Amino acid sequence: MQVHVLDDYYLAITLLITIAYQLFFFSIAFTFKFDKLTDLAGGSNFIVLAVITLAFSDTHEARNIVTSLFLIIWGLRLSGFLFFRILKTGKDDRFDDKRDHFFKFLGFWVAQMLWVWVVSLPVTILNSPNVLKYAQPKFGSGSDIAGVIFWTIGFFMEAISDVQKYRFKMFHKEPNAVCDKGFFGWSRHPNYMGEILVQFCKYHCTFSPRGP
Repeated sequence: MQVHVLDDYYLAITLLITIAYQLFFFSIAFTFKFDKLTDLAGGSNFIVLAVITLAFSDTHEARNIVTSLFLIIWGLRLSGFLFFRILKTGKDDRFDDKRDHFFKFLGFWVAQMLWVWVVSLPVTILNSPNVLKYAQPKFGSGSDIAGVIFWTIGFFMEAISDVQKYRFKMFHKEPNAVCDKGFFGWSRHPNYMGEILVQFCKYHCTFSPRGP
């Protein structure tokens, strides 16, 4: 049975969950001047929203399950890698001018709230009662298969590029060293290219065009 909460697109409840989730981790990070939870809080928030909206939807439609898994798998990979990286590096230089300033530091977390909520919107809306009350196109068209293939390519390109750049920085301590190994030998920003593919293909599979 579908769960109806606040509005039938799940916009309000996912926004409130995101705000509460990020403020909880912000309070820890600011109180203890602790960088290790920031990116973990961002990446894991995607997983929370995907799991909650899919559970609320009470649907067994393949499209909803596949696109929710896209968001969950990507969020797991991102949060896991960033958490591992910050454990190794110890601190995040991005926050050196913000960590001790409440509103500056909060500004980053507000931006993270918006990032999580907006990027999750395709899956949030697809899983909502106002969409699922209509007959959905069956998953498995050529367009869907292409989306899955290119999402997979983008996912592994981003994941491998992140590891390649991390390893390069570990062995090259020069401040101006430019990574030119692996995918970076072919592209300046292969991790961003992978990210673009992941997000585009998630959106593409979420809102697959209906047939006549």
